[in-house]
Amino acid sequence: MISSIAVTKFQCKKGKIMQKKESIFPVVYGVISAIISFIAVMFICLRSFSLNLQLSIILAGVFAIFFFGLSYFRGHASVEIKRIVYKYKLTDQEVAKITGMKASDFPIYHNHLELILPKRYWPRVLDALQNYEKKRESAEE
Repeated sequence: MISSIAVTKFQCKKGKIMQKKESIFPVVYGVISAIISFIAVMFICLRSFSLNLQLSIILAGVFAIFFFGLSYFRGHASVEIKRIVYKYKLTDQEVAKITGMKASDFPIYHNHLELILPKRYWPRVLDALQNYEKKRESAEE
């Protein structure tokens, strides 16, 4: 029989591993996006626009930086939204009430939140959930 202490220690270790994995996700997502955009813009500049190599590298670098930032913040928003929902064990109805959106925008399948709403709404959802988290923390103190 496994003692409850051993199970708790395993869950703590698993939680720390999950936190590290979640903090790495936005960076990896951003790097992959930057590499793909760099290659695409290089190819377009060299082949379609017949630009010289130096200018193509500069333009590709600018686009890669832009897409890294965009993808990083999208990945970060996704991780934060899911973290808050899991931390407070919110249902789709509760998330909809907090954000002022429909519950069908936040389906939860097998205990996993699916963010199916367009990414342009994620900052608004994240802001509402962060305000909810601040109110909950201030009420607990």
